[in-house]
This record gives sequence, C-alpha cells and structure tokens, in this order.
Amino acid sequence: MESLITGDEALIAAAAAEAVALAKEAVEVAKDAALMVNDKSSSESENGPSDFSSESHIFRLEKAQLTETQEVGRIDHSVGLESRQEEEQSVQFSNKDSDGLDSSDEEFKLLQMQLLKSIAVRSGRQTERQARRARAMEKASTNVLSVKSGHSSRKRRAALQDIDYSDPLRYLRGTTSTSRLLTATEELELSEGIQDLLKLEKLHEELAERCGGQPTFAQWAAAAGVDQKTLRKRLNYGILCKDKMIKSNIRLVISIAKNYQGAGMNLQDLVQEGCRGLVKGAEKFDASKGFKFSTYAHWWIKQAVRKSLSDQSRTIRLPFHMVEATYRVREAKKQLYSENGRHPDNEEVAEATGLSMKRLTAVLLTPKAPISLDQKIGMNQDMKPSEIIADPDAETAEELLIKQFMKQDLEKVLDSLNPREKQVIRWRFGMEDGRMKTLQEIGELMGVSRERIRQIESCAFRKLKNKRRTKNLQQYVIL
Repeated sequence: MESLITGDEALIAAAAAEAVALAKEAVEVAKDAALMVNDKSSSESENGPSDFSSESHIFRLEKAQLTETQEVGRIDHSVGLESRQEEEQSVQFSNKDSDGLDSSDEEFKLLQMQLLKSIAVRSGRQTERQARRARAMEKASTNVLSVKSGHSSRKRRAALQDIDYSDPLRYLRGTTSTSRLLTATEELELSEGIQDLLKLEKLHEELAERCGGQPTFAQWAAAAGVDQKTLRKRLNYGILCKDKMIKSNIRLVISIAKNYQGAGMNLQDLVQEGCRGLVKGAEKFDASKGFKFSTYAHWWIKQAVRKSLSDQSRTIRLPFHMVEATYRVREAKKQLYSENGRHPDNEEVAEATGLSMKRLTAVLLTPKAPISLDQKIGMNQDMKPSEIIADPDAETAEELLIKQFMKQDLEKVLDSLNPREKQVIRWRFGMEDGRMKTLQEIGELMGVSRERIRQIESCAFRKLKNKRRTKNLQQYVIL
C-alpha cells in the first residue's frame, strides 16, 4: 500500500512540474504574440494591412497554445484544472491583444505578473495538498496497524517454532493449545458426520464380503445410492468431523493420563492409549441424547488407559477384572482414610467396594509391581536397592565358619569307622558329590548285594550312636 501511495505522489509531483513548465512556455508564447502584434501595428501604420502569412502564423500559435492546455489537463485532473483555467485566461488575453491590436508593453508586463502570481499560488496549493495527503496517509497507516491481525499470527508462528519436536508430548500440547472447546451444536453436527462415515465404512465391508474382494469406488457409490462425487464429499466430510472431534479433546486425554503416572508406563504411552479410547468414544457418541461429549468420552479414555496398564505394566499379567478390583479397593481405602482418619479394616473395605471377603482377600494377595534392584534411587540417584536391601538367603560369615568346623568334626567321627563303613555312609548321604545313592547303586559300586550294603550301614549306625564317638557333634545339634 505504501509503495502505491508513493507512486501516486510521484506522479502528481511530475504532473505539477510539467504543468509549471507548460505555463512558462505559454507565457513565452504570449510574449512572442505581443511582440508580433506590436510589429504588425507598426507595419500597418507604415505599409498598410498585413499579409495573409502573418495572420496564419498567429492562428498556428493560438492552436499550439490550446493543444498545450489540453495536454496539461490529460496529465493531472486536479492540478490541470487550475492550470487550464489560468492558461485559458492567458490565451484569451492574447486573443484580445491580437483582436484589439492596441496592446502595449505595460499590458504585457501586467500579464506576466499575473501568470507568475497564479503559478506561485498554484505551487502553494500543491504544497498544502501534499501536506494533507501526508497527514491522511499517516493517519491511515496508524489505523491499519491498530487493527492488523497478522501480528498475532506472527506470534503464533514464532511460538510454533519454539516447540521441541523431540518431545512428542510437548509438541502435542503446542498443537492443541489453540483449539477451542466445542459447543453442543458443533458436537451434534460432528457426531452426525461421524455416524454417516461409519455407515459408509460398514457398507464397504459388507460389499467386500459379498464380492469376495475389495469393491470399486463406483460399486460403493452405487450401493450407497449416490454418485461418486457425492460419496467422496461425504467421506471427506466425515473424516474432517472425526479429526476435529478428536483434536478438540486431546487435552482431556492428557489430564486423565496424568492421574496414572508412575503405575508402570510413561506418560507418552498412557496418552497414546487414551487417544485410542477417545477415538472409540467419538465413534459411539450420540449427541442427540443431550450429553456432552467430554462426559461420554471420559469413561472410554479411562478404560483404555487402565486396560493398557493391566496388559503392559506388569511382568506377571493379571486379568483385567482383577486390576479393576485393585483400583476399586485402593480408591475405597483412600476415601475411608480421609473420612475416618485411620486405616480401614478389611470388613469396611469389602462393604465400601461391594466385594466378598474371599474376593477381597484374593485382590489383596495379587502380586505387586516388581522393582528392579539395579535402578537408581536416592536424592542424588547414586544408590541401588541391591546395595541397601539385605538378601535373606545369603549366609553370614558366622554361619560359614560354623559349617566349616562342623565338617571337620564330622570327618573325625567318620574316621573312627572302618574304611568300608565310612565309604557306605558317605555315599548313602551324598557327602561325595552331593547326591544320595540307593543301596542298589552302592552294592553295584562295591560289587556286593543290596542286602550286604544294608547290613554294613546298620553296623555303622550302631557304632555312631555311641556318645563317646559323637560327643563333639552334640553342640551342632543344639544350634
């Protein structure tokens, strides 16, 4: 706009300058005409009437003046109007001089002064007009800037440039922050478009089953009772309605997913599962019943998030109904604790949740989420649970020392037996390789019968029952 205005001002200034130049030329022509008139009057007084060539020359001069006046009017109407009036005055004045044939030098000087005065006045008016145009342009530019809508769009584009695309959740918040909430009328229109899309998709599936393959678009349109162009419009409109319904409620998904942080899945996965529930809710929503879509979709989003937690968050998968019962028990405990100020017993929890005591016991015995012993814990994340949690199966140094002494004392007791009895006892109780052998296996190893091995074992036991032999082993029995 500013470039156009600048071009107009330049054109007006050029037209004004050309008009001034033409006016000056008109003054020169008028001066020449006056001189010719004086010469003619003097020649008439001496030689009689003038010839035809002098009159034709004056006629050409007048015609040239009129042509110049018309050219000035064509260049600029506003400026040429005044210049045309002044030049016509000068032409009329020249014609009067030529007709009267009695003008003098004083009259010519008066004409020149009037022309210069008119030119000066015109130049002053042009300056005033230019000043008024400049003030009008400044005011117009101020008004345009005050109502310009591109400023907010530039801010919005700059905000989008600051979005970190490496974080999908932050990007999702940035793209949906500008979407407004839908009104009841808009939800009704979008719901109708989605239902129409679902009907067309169901019709396509039925055609595929009947035809044994994917039907053509023309067959689809014929089955729907419309032409292909109308079918394409209905499909595009349904997809647009579904997309708008989902994008306008993404923030509801994020708010619900935040309540399940720390349950075994990160927030991005929870939002993804919640969006699946949102899509399912959008397909099943019926706005004609008078309910808000957010109220209807809340249950679908919550159900999708909880189902994903039961399937993916646990190493040992639990049935979904058990996970739902776990959530109910947990919420009931929180509510009873806030009301009574103490931890509720199982009877109160069963009454609040509507579960039987047997079912409640099964829910309380469900395995909890496992914790890795190698994960970082502590304020500085410099410790591991394996470093601070004791292993109940680990043997202490005292226990290892006692076992070592007991082994030495047991060897002393076995040394009191003969070699054959000692070997049978060692094989029988697995003191060789940790595996206890049967009487048949020991007999085969020693080359005797099973009965003979039993007799050797019985003889060894009678000797070991002697208190003098096992006196050093009694202390380990007490431990």
